[in-house]
Amino acid sequence: MEASLLIPKQEIEIRHKVKDSKFYGNICSASNRKEAEKKIDKVKSVYHDASHNVYAYVIGSGDQAIKYADDAGEPAGSSGPPILQAIQGANLFNTVIIISRYFGGTKLGIGGLIRAYGDTARLVIEKAGIKELNLYFKIMIGTDYNFIGTVLGQLEAFQVKILKTDYHNEGCRITGIIMPEKYKILDEVLQEKTANKYQIKLLEKLYF
Repeated sequence: MEASLLIPKQEIEIRHKVKDSKFYGNICSASNRKEAEKKIDKVKSVYHDASHNVYAYVIGSGDQAIKYADDAGEPAGSSGPPILQAIQGANLFNTVIIISRYFGGTKLGIGGLIRAYGDTARLVIEKAGIKELNLYFKIMIGTDYNFIGTVLGQLEAFQVKILKTDYHNEGCRITGIIMPEKYKILDEVLQEKTANKYQIKLLEKLYF
């Protein structure tokens, strides 16, 4: 997984006029395909009278990324793909852009449509701004009562953000957030400091 990922800083709408056509560009984040489709439907319902509601999105990252574009009745390849290219060109993930077009009577041609949709997508990305999310590990550490103080001391030293501490008959389980590069080193240090009287488990990989 990537050490950091980029998303739009905010949900926003811009308006872009090309000749006599008006383009309303909306950008937002979505954590999965279902959420992306829901946000697309919301914009389409607002601009239900538009000539076209074109959209594209990238969900996930790397080889697992879902990339989709829909021309929504415009000539094939003239509208959805330029939006998708703008998203990818900005290296964004979990990003949805919907562009609603109101036809003004002047035909733009394939080249004109490609430029108009691509430019609108780039403008809305620029207006929204970009936010960087960093990768963190959510972990669980277990130990017995003899080493609780030692473990807590090391977690503080490694700047682990403690989310929860559960005490039980044999000792405790601590759930926390750690930077990925510190995870293996913490494991090695705890092994030494507790004489291997501990357990550590990676629960989840998160971006925030």
